[in-house]
Amino acid sequence: MSSSALNGLLIGAGHFASIQLEAWQSVNGGSIGGIFSLDLEEAEKLARRYGIRAYASWDEAIERLKPDFIDICTPPDSHYAYAKLAADLGLPILCQKPIAPTMEESEALVAYCAARHVPLMINENWRWQGWYREMKRMIGVGMLGIVYHVYFAMRPGDGWGDAPYSAQPYFRRMNPFLIYETGIHWIDTFRFLLGDIHSVYSQVRTINPAIAGEDLAVVHFNFKSGAIGIYDANRTSYMEQERCDTYGYMTMEGTEGKLRLDENGRIRYTPRNGTESEHVYPIPAGWKGGGAIGAQQHFIDGLTRGEPFESSGEEYMKTVRVVYACYESAAKQRIVTIP
Repeated sequence: MSSSALNGLLIGAGHFASIQLEAWQSVNGGSIGGIFSLDLEEAEKLARRYGIRAYASWDEAIERLKPDFIDICTPPDSHYAYAKLAADLGLPILCQKPIAPTMEESEALVAYCAARHVPLMINENWRWQGWYREMKRMIGVGMLGIVYHVYFAMRPGDGWGDAPYSAQPYFRRMNPFLIYETGIHWIDTFRFLLGDIHSVYSQVRTINPAIAGEDLAVVHFNFKSGAIGIYDANRTSYMEQERCDTYGYMTMEGTEGKLRLDENGRIRYTPRNGTESEHVYPIPAGWKGGGAIGAQQHFIDGLTRGEPFESSGEEYMKTVRVVYACYESAAKQRIVTIP
């Protein structure tokens, strides 16, 4: 593609649209020139804040803006429809996760774009948070040796009461919910850090009766490398700080060292036969350690340089298949191998 700055159209004006628009301010080589949403009032509010234009219809946005790419930032049930519209015009797509409401529709969306040779990246920004990029570097230079165990306790603390999830109230109606909408971030991040997952054993439960889906999950991962992982998650436990930077805390252990990640992105490292100390590293600016900026910069870099995306549609389906294996495991109460 052209080396000149790319101009995009953002679709959607919900909770995450403002996070993405803020991140686009720091991306080199690409920006958002307009926003289209069925909620025109909210779109106009965001347009005024970021100095762009709001559009009342898809056709108007395409005709007037003539975008170079599409950034889909709507709930999952509309992703396929918008992706098809963009793919039919040959426009590269950055699409929020989850890809679609079902495995079949997710596969269809990815296949539709692939058949038309349209670049598709799933906007999985968790792996771009500064602490996870640093952990990947630490593993790469051998600070942990062979990693054999990872554990994450996810505790956002925002899911209790008669009206939970005030920032994203549609969560209350989602079923499935926790693994499908939130746990998918850690499944993808675990894959980023330790490679592909061979099998899972999962248990789920609904604690808050005010919601439709599950809000507690414990998943045991067996990685192809031989490592073991535990995702221990619920959104109902009381936390003094709701939705902290990392959403919880993490440990990782290897033959040569171990680390701890705290709620604010600090990493503490202990080498074998040594003592624990803070591992100081520069945490990138921006939402959640620069996660949104990093993901969106990666999308633009991939388009301008012709390089593959870390979370291309085909690659991200590996994460999606693990999600549905978790639900199969919970339903059948047995270990499920990833297809």
